[in-house]
Amino acid sequence: MLKIMIIEDDLDLLHGLRFLLQAYHCKICPLSDADEILKTVGLLQPDLILLDIKLDHSNGLDVCREIKNSYLKNIPVYIMSGLPDVDKKAYEAGADYFLPKPFDSETLLAKIKTLENSSLENQNS
Repeated sequence: MLKIMIIEDDLDLLHGLRFLLQAYHCKICPLSDADEILKTVGLLQPDLILLDIKLDHSNGLDVCREIKNSYLKNIPVYIMSGLPDVDKKAYEAGADYFLPKPFDSETLLAKIKTLENSSLENQNS
């Protein structure tokens, strides 16, 4: 079972993603605020971070850079945004994948399944 941290300040989207991913048998760690993100990620050790770019008190691109420049750099970060033309900035910040909002839930689930299969292969190696 994958442990997924969702960092999203839109509570409707946060709850929707939580519902979708729990139905997919993932353990969800929701956060609506990016304060002390490294500490929280370090404590929870998620398998994946879904990160919005626009957060109330922070910028998701900065948060991604912070994660990728720390001991947590191997945790995949999927950046989500409805802003135009930010996919390149997301990858420059270190994102492993970019999800343009609104995104199709099937696209997200397929990407998570790929990650899950990769994790299982690494465990069996």
